[in-house]
Amino acid sequence: MQALVFFFFDLCLLRRAPQDLPGSDIVLALVVGVSLIVSTAVAVVGGQPLFASALQGAAQVLLLLAALYLGLSLMRRPARFVQAATALLGAGVVLSVFALIPVGLLPDGSSAETVSFAALALLALFIWSVVVSGHILRHTLGVTLGQGAAIAVLYELFSLMLLGGLAGGS
Repeated sequence: MQALVFFFFDLCLLRRAPQDLPGSDIVLALVVGVSLIVSTAVAVVGGQPLFASALQGAAQVLLLLAALYLGLSLMRRPARFVQAATALLGAGVVLSVFALIPVGLLPDGSSAETVSFAALALLALFIWSVVVSGHILRHTLGVTLGQGAAIAVLYELFSLMLLGGLAGGS
C-alpha cells in the first residue's frame, strides 16, 4: 500500500508514468473508493452537505471514467484504460488532499488575506493538476504534454458545465 502512495506522489512530480502501474482491477477499485472518500471530504470541508458531496464525487468519478474510456476507444487504445484510470484518479486523490488546506481556510468571515492566499493556492493546485493530467494523457494517448494538458483543460471545462448544470438544476 505504501508503495502505491509513493507511486502517486512520484506521478504528481512527473517522475513516473501510468504504464508503471500494475493493470489491476483491484487497485483501480481501491483507488475509486479512496477518490470518492477524499472528494466528498473536500466538498464537506468546503461547506457542502454530506449527501450532495458524495453524489457529486460519484458523478465526477463516473464522468472521468466514461470520458477516458470513450477517448481511449476512439484512439483504439482501450487496453490502457485500467492503468490510465488508476493514474488519473490516484493523482487526483493526492492533489485533493493538498486542496483540503486552502479549502479549509475559506469559512464565512475569512479575512481578505486568507481568501487571497486560499485562492492562489487553489489556482496553483489547478495548474499542477492540469500538468499532471497532461503528463498522464501524454503517455496514455501518445500525444505531447501540451496536447495532454489541453485535453485536460477541455475535460475540466466540460465537467464543470455538465456537473455544474446538474447541481444547479437540483
